[in-house]
Amino acid sequence: MDLDVRNLLRLGAYQLFYLDRIPAYAAVHETVRLSRRATAPFVNAVLRSLERRGPIKGEELPDDPIQGWAVQYSHPAWWVERWVKRLGAEALQLMQANNQVPHIGIGCNPLRGTVDELQQALTRAGVQWEASPWLPDAFRVRDAGSLLTGADRDRGLFWVMDEAAALVVRLLDPQPGERILDVCTGGGGKATLAAMLMEDRGNIAALDVSARALRRLEHACRRLGVTIVSPGKRDAREAARQFRGWADRVLVDAPCTGLGTVRRRPEIRWLREPADVTRLADLQGAILDGVADCVRPGGSLVYAVCSCESEEGEEVIARFLSRHRKFSQEDSTPAFFQNGRTALLTGGCLITWPHRHDTDGFFAVRLRRD
Repeated sequence: MDLDVRNLLRLGAYQLFYLDRIPAYAAVHETVRLSRRATAPFVNAVLRSLERRGPIKGEELPDDPIQGWAVQYSHPAWWVERWVKRLGAEALQLMQANNQVPHIGIGCNPLRGTVDELQQALTRAGVQWEASPWLPDAFRVRDAGSLLTGADRDRGLFWVMDEAAALVVRLLDPQPGERILDVCTGGGGKATLAAMLMEDRGNIAALDVSARALRRLEHACRRLGVTIVSPGKRDAREAARQFRGWADRVLVDAPCTGLGTVRRRPEIRWLREPADVTRLADLQGAILDGVADCVRPGGSLVYAVCSCESEEGEEVIARFLSRHRKFSQEDSTPAFFQNGRTALLTGGCLITWPHRHDTDGFFAVRLRRD
């Protein structure tokens, strides 16, 4: 079947089954109108048939449990198989969570305003909001369109980031006056949050190979009032050429499969292949090797991926530690993770799950150089 026709049928079926504010006749009519004249009768017939029969029924699912859950929860079968092996029946909760519309995480930027001002801005915008259970001075918001395009965002009153990503910066625990190296910085959300925690005092070198990402970082710094971040176009695997022994703390937010962000980026489930896990794990190890000598003796290295797959997390770190004997996992985590936040830690690592913590799925660990 022609791809355009197949996608039109998908749009029409979605409207029929899931958008209860759109009458069935309107969904069919609009989809047929968008199709080419030669295929319009076919599109009409298929959608009328779908309207009569309704969504797939439980008894129509494949008999094989893995295949059945893959269809029911709209996840690739190879994901379902690996998650069931690791989590058992809890894998169903994870897939259900992945199919929910997530909240948006925002937090107060102390360089631009106060928490009271941010709460007033939330009230003005008329958004639904609640305090974050994991982060101080941060909130979970829904229906935030007016907030994210309004003047309060333009003047940098708040940052926007999933709580799990912000927790990675808390694990890094940057202090005022320190030198921080942030590689694979992307748009710089973590770099700018680190600058806020440092009271905009110190030096943050933010590296990425993408010029577009670095332009986004520069724009974010201007908006948020951050002055200590220095963007640089450089491959993290070559960072030691410029930053050998320079950094008090290094953050590696490595390229990964992104399997922990499916609820925000649902297309990932159909873009990833099993080979990507191994391929990216090799890249992650190479990046860690490239930045190892950037950490000063006594300094810290935080490795993070927005994935909970062990090949991208624990196994990457185990191989790195076997190659770099001067590094070891920190015996203790920052005081921030004591008390009510201990549930975020597993074996001393930060591991978050959409179905357990209502955040993106992340793995992060903090290492120390002797």
